[in-house]
Amino acid sequence: MSLPIFFLAALLLAAPSRAGELVYVVSTGSAMPMTDFRDGVLAGGLLKEFGDALARELGMTPRYLTVPRKRVEVPLAAGQADILCDLRPEWLDGKDWLWSAAIFTNNEIIASRSDTAAIRSVDELRRQRMGTILGYRYSHLEQPLGEDFIRDDAASDDLNLAKLLRYRFAYMLTNSLYFDYQRKIHPERALLNPVAYKVSAFDTYCALPPNGKLTLPNVDRAIQSLKKRGAIQAMMTHFRPN
Repeated sequence: MSLPIFFLAALLLAAPSRAGELVYVVSTGSAMPMTDFRDGVLAGGLLKEFGDALARELGMTPRYLTVPRKRVEVPLAAGQADILCDLRPEWLDGKDWLWSAAIFTNNEIIASRSDTAAIRSVDELRRQRMGTILGYRYSHLEQPLGEDFIRDDAASDDLNLAKLLRYRFAYMLTNSLYFDYQRKIHPERALLNPVAYKVSAFDTYCALPPNGKLTLPNVDRAIQSLKKRGAIQAMMTHFRPN
């Protein structure tokens, strides 16, 4: 076989493998039960279970690209990744992404220690330093509080929780899936307030580039198939400790 033909054959053999790979962008700002990182690699968690299941439904092989929260759109825009999940349109800068059907239902909450009274209204948070995630947007608080919304940014929920437990601030902004999980498994769970203030309920979705390898109808059909079989609910139950 001549050299050019050999290279052409090698490319043809490699093409199906590349075409069959589903590359997810995953933010390092999340933590269990959503993501379990080991040496910077996504090793487990709800988002990986969902990603693996969605890839199987689409007949593809999943690969996870982990980046800081502020950079999650970059690989999608550069054609280095195919999909970005567990987000909402208002949380991203890009306005041209295609958005899938809803995948998870969650709650944005204000969490505190057990020695701190849970707030009863957003107005009580004026001038209160709060634990927040770098790159996250909190429109339900930014708009009503304005300049009285004081952020104390960290790279992840876990770092914020550590600061909460070390009295760096009295309140942290997080979500109920994360905080309920921590109240069951964290070594210092007795110090976490079982009562939290619910800011809002929300669904999350997957974002796709408009000219990517995935089509929105195919992704939506795969998500609906997982829902119909009870697979997504089973995943959430798996990561909700008894």
